[in-house]
This record gives sequence, C-alpha cells and structure tokens, in this order.
Amino acid sequence: MQTQTAVRPATRPARPPARPATGARNSLVGFAILALGAAQLPPLFPPYLPDAVAPMWYFLAALSGGLAVLVTAWRGVPRPLVTTLGWVLIIATVLQAFAIGDGAAMFATWLVVPAVSRLAGQLRPGPRKALVAAHAVAAACWVGIALTITAMAVVAMTTGTIETSVTTYELMTVFDITLLPWANFATVLTGLALGVTTGWGLIRYYWVTIKLTIAVGVLAMAFGFLHDALEKAHEEAARLAATGGTSAELTGAADVVFWGFGSSLLGLVSAVLLSLYKPGGKTRRGRRLLPARAAGREIRATVADRRELATGTIAVTLRAAGDEPLPEWEPGAHIDVVLPSGRVRQYSLYGDPGDRGCYRIAVLNEPEGRGGSTEIHGLRAGMSIGIRGPRNNFPLVDAPAYVFVAGGIGITPFLPMLHRLSRSGADWRLIYRGRSLAAMAFATALRAQYADRVTLLPGDTHSRPDLAALVSNAPRKAAVYCCGPEGLLRAVEIAAAQRPDVTVHAERFAASNRANEAATPFQAVLRRSGVVVQVPADRTLLAAIQEVDPTVDLSCEDGVCGSCATRVLAGVPDHRDDVLQAGERERVDIIYPCVSRARSERIELDV
Repeated sequence: MQTQTAVRPATRPARPPARPATGARNSLVGFAILALGAAQLPPLFPPYLPDAVAPMWYFLAALSGGLAVLVTAWRGVPRPLVTTLGWVLIIATVLQAFAIGDGAAMFATWLVVPAVSRLAGQLRPGPRKALVAAHAVAAACWVGIALTITAMAVVAMTTGTIETSVTTYELMTVFDITLLPWANFATVLTGLALGVTTGWGLIRYYWVTIKLTIAVGVLAMAFGFLHDALEKAHEEAARLAATGGTSAELTGAADVVFWGFGSSLLGLVSAVLLSLYKPGGKTRRGRRLLPARAAGREIRATVADRRELATGTIAVTLRAAGDEPLPEWEPGAHIDVVLPSGRVRQYSLYGDPGDRGCYRIAVLNEPEGRGGSTEIHGLRAGMSIGIRGPRNNFPLVDAPAYVFVAGGIGITPFLPMLHRLSRSGADWRLIYRGRSLAAMAFATALRAQYADRVTLLPGDTHSRPDLAALVSNAPRKAAVYCCGPEGLLRAVEIAAAQRPDVTVHAERFAASNRANEAATPFQAVLRRSGVVVQVPADRTLLAAIQEVDPTVDLSCEDGVCGSCATRVLAGVPDHRDDVLQAGERERVDIIYPCVSRARSERIELDV
C-alpha cells in the first residue's frame, strides 16, 4: 500500500479546456431535434402565451444545436463560455415550461439539465456546496408545500361546513398550479445536476436511486391523476354547497386527493431522511467504518494477466473466479491480496474504477522484504489467489488545486486520480521521483499523456526535488498528496507544517514509529458482548478483542491498512495508526486496535 501527497508547484500550470462528453453532446443534439418537433406540434396543455411557444422552441433548438456544434468543433472552447451558454439554455427551457406554460418543456428539462451538467464536469467545492444548498432549500419547500396541502385535504374532508371545504379545495388548487410545480421541478433538477456533477451519480448508490424514483413517482402521480382529482373534488364541493349538501357527502375524489398528497408527503419525507442519513457507508463516520467491515469477505480471484511495467515492477490483472462483478472502488483504494502461502499484502488499485470485471495492481519486487512481493512476482496466469476489499483510506478530496508527489511504486494510486481530475478539468501537477527512468513504472505513458503536468525526476540523472519550495509556493487551500518512502513523506509533512492552510494526505508503505511510543494499561468494554477486558502495556487492544471475538477483521496488524476499524462508543482513543490523516487524529468515534490504545482509563467499543 502506498502514500500520496498533493502539493501545488511554484508555477501554476495552465488548466486544460473542458472537453465535452459524447453523451452530453448527443443529448444536446437530441434536445435540438425535440425542440424542432415541439415547434411544429400543438401544445400538450393550453399555454399562457400561445404566440410565444413556437418561437421559443426554435430558439431552444438553435441554442442547443449550436452548443453541440461548438463543443464538438472547437476542442479548446473556454469553460466559462460553455457554462454561460449552458445556463442560458437551462433558464430558457424553464421559462418555456413555466412562464410561457408549455407542458412539454417541463419534461424536456429532464434532458437538458443532465446534458449541460455533464459538460460542466465535476464541480469544485464552492459550486458544489451552492448546488447542495439549492437542492436542500428546494426539497424543504416541496415537503413544506406537500405538508400544507395534505393538512388542507384533512380540513376539507372533516370540516362541518361545506363552504369551508369549497374554499379549502380552491386554495389547494392554487397551491397545486403555482407553488408546487416550482418546488418539485427545482428539487428534481438540482438533484439531477448534483448526481451528474458529483461522485454520487444517479444509479450508483441505491439511496440516490430511491430518491430519484420517489421524485419521478410523485411527479407521475401529480400529472397522471392527482391534479384532476383535486379539480373534481373542488367541483363536487361547490355543487354540494349550492344544493345544501355537507362535507360528509364528498365522494371518492376527496379520498384520492387526501391519500395522493399524503403518500407523496411520506415519500418526500423518506427522501429527506435518505439525504440526511446516506446509507451504505456514505455518512461522514460510516465512510470509513462500513467499507472496512464489508471488506473482510474474501473473494477468490484468478490471475488473468501478468506483465512487466518497469525494471523490477510488474502489473497484475485479477478477475473474480465466478461471474459476479467485483466490488466497486474509488481512486485511492487498495485491496488485500491473500497469497497461496497465506501471506496477506496490500496493494493500491489502478485502472478504470468503472470496470468491475477486473482489478489491476502494480508490484515492485523487494528481495530484502518479507517475501510477499517476491511471491507475487512468481505468480503466473491462471493461478488462484484471494482478495479482500477494496478499502479506501486515501480518497480524492475536493480542492482548488492538487500536486501529487510520488516516490517509486507510490505512483500507482495516483493514476486513477489523475485521470478523473483531467476529465473534470481540475488543476493538478505530478512530481514523480524514482531510482532511474527504466525503474519508474508508467513514466513513459504519463509523460506522453500529460506532458505539461508531469515532472519526472530519475535519481540517476536529477537531484532531489525541493519539497519545501513546492509546499511553500502552493496556493491557498491546496491539497497535498504524497506516496512513497517514509523519508519522502516526512519531508512533505515537515514542509506542510509551515503552511496550515494546505492539507496533506499521505498513505504509507509501512508503519511509522507511533506504535512504539510508551504505553499504559487500560480497560476496554466490548459493548455487544458485555465483556470487560484488561489491556496491559505490553499487549495490543486487538489481541484482547480477539480473545472475545476472534472474527474481527484484520490484515496488516501494523496500523496501515484500516481493516480492523472499530467504532468507539465512549472514551478517548490514542491514535497510533497511519490510516487517519493529520486533521483526523482527534476523532473519538473510531479506533484501529491493532496499534492504537486509549488515552482514558476506560474505552467502550462496538464489539
């Protein structure tokens, strides 16, 4: 497993122009064709401004088609121009839908928003937070309006005077055709934009997919029958008021209105709770805990390919023994490789995270090591091994800029990061140090693909990089990633101590000396079993836990891999691992018991 640090160089490299995704271009072309067709057909519903319908559709067709041609023909089109034209297209479509009153345009927004969002690429922290805030506000408004209308439906059905029912249904109708459409479309469209422009996606995580399904279901219900039922209930209440009837005589339309808006409200509340909880390990705390626990399952894999990358380094491609796809992973993740001898070693993944058919690792042969790398170099295609994971203790964070400092085989986890950042148009640079050019894996490909962003520094022809200068000249709030030998990491961390505004992210080849610090005894309460164990100064917390629960996940036992992550319920951990980053070492909700201990006399664990 490797360590990364992102540092910003003294000279800021130019940001490459945004390149459109093929899917976004095709969506824009499809929208242009739809707009031309809509201009020739009669509106689905009577518009507010009939004379403006066709001219606006022609404008939308010209704008979307022109944008598709622009981003296809002009590969160097500036991002601000694409963003501006995209915003004009979205705003014009929304105006066509709500100001002019064209029902077809309401549904067309579902096509144009994702298309423009894909052109924008992955959002940076500021815009992403603004979009999240807009989505949250719109969702709150939608829930609030749905709650109000549901409450009014109850009043209309239970009031003692039919005149009150008439007034209530009339007010509900006004809400339904004015406030509610704006709220639900604002929520849906900002949600679509968030899914496309962040790592959430639309169907990647089941909680996002459920939210999207709820939104689509509510809209289908509203346009399918709920609005008509509301108008029928209003007409029926008015008729009963004119003939001396009572609210008790209201028929099925009133029930449909109540249950329709009531079920919509329940669905929207569920979507809000999903957003807050983010199940599946996506909460701030669960992001580390749940993947670590899920990664304990061993998968049988086959060596599909083995080839030499550089002097002493090979690339190994692993495929699951069955037809089941491999678990998902993100840039920075690593897996445990369980070798035929029983040795377990950690290696960073590289390649395409979207390809769940195989995992790719790069392994440097270290003859003076503990034997794991030598054994892997002896593997041949067709041999069977075990894999666990993946786990990600080294995720790619949002930042204004990045610099990656790689030492030797530490380049491996950076490869998918660089690919993702390049696709999103982010600002980054790589400093890559190795013994010699021949021994530097991926060096030739990196230089060919990112010539203006990669600096290769072979040790036999170049002096050591001035890491202090790199960090000193890093822009404000830059992310500093480093992966390589301990000396390289320590140099970056020392330099970063003078720049508190930058963040350093490191993942080590081997454990630091934190675990060797003086230790004192303490008690550990294993909450699930109710057992209290004594942990003397000369014994690890993990060893004490294993006496009670031998199934606890473990791998490296050096505080590097993160497999033994355990939730802390009470007490203060003494973090001695190399998994937590510098800004996380005061956390009190998690502990890696293979090396970490307790600062308090007693600590309670979720075991």
